[in-house]
Amino acid sequence: MMEGNIVSLRDPDAIIVDHVGASNKLSLDFPLNQKPLTIGEVIEINDRRAKVVGICNSSRTFQSQPVIYTTFNRALNFAPNERKLLSFVLVKAKEGVDPKLLAQTIQKTTGLKAFDAQDFKWLTISYYLKYTGIPINFGISVLLGFIIGTAIAGQTFYNFTLDNLRYFATFRAMGAPLGMVRKMILIQSFWVGAIGWGIGTGAASISGFFTQYSELAFVLTWWLFLASAISVGFICALSSIVSLRKIQTMDASIVFKS
Repeated sequence: MMEGNIVSLRDPDAIIVDHVGASNKLSLDFPLNQKPLTIGEVIEINDRRAKVVGICNSSRTFQSQPVIYTTFNRALNFAPNERKLLSFVLVKAKEGVDPKLLAQTIQKTTGLKAFDAQDFKWLTISYYLKYTGIPINFGISVLLGFIIGTAIAGQTFYNFTLDNLRYFATFRAMGAPLGMVRKMILIQSFWVGAIGWGIGTGAASISGFFTQYSELAFVLTWWLFLASAISVGFICALSSIVSLRKIQTMDASIVFKS
């Protein structure tokens, strides 16, 4: 709760609105002036009176729709007529009770599906993966971005090697073994990748920090950091291999040519 008290939901026509919806889509005069909703304001939901008694900070939804909390009976009045208005019942396990065991007990007793928080999350994710085109669209965008990024990063690093080819040739002409030149390329590739990965993840984290003030949902888990690091390492390794092939086949006498 950011403003108000949850007990106020027992007042007539009372609702609690998430702060993003209160400042955007449910704001007064939307989308012109966008005066945020405040406690005491009265709005209409499907031609029914609703009074704002609180502002809360709720988790972002996938569809970026405003979130409203109220009593179940009042929600039935707000919602349009449908055959079934109840989506699911949220249950909290007592302390010391295993949620998975509790879900199994509920399922055996009622004959209805019951999930713990983790299973319910993956049930939702699998639905979008299986029955919508969202993963394909996002997947294609990510794949194209990865391919383009790989090409640009690899070409940039390869051009860097070509620009400094005469210096590498100087080391070879001075008697430096090929293994030393290889280590130089790999170390340069490592530092370029590490700096680029740090800047990229830092910018993503900063962007995610500011999305909490918008309708967008943002999650940056540890495995995304790991996956991005592996991807950057793969790109650097690939560009290094191409650069090393150029150095292995170069003529050390190039340093003596103008």
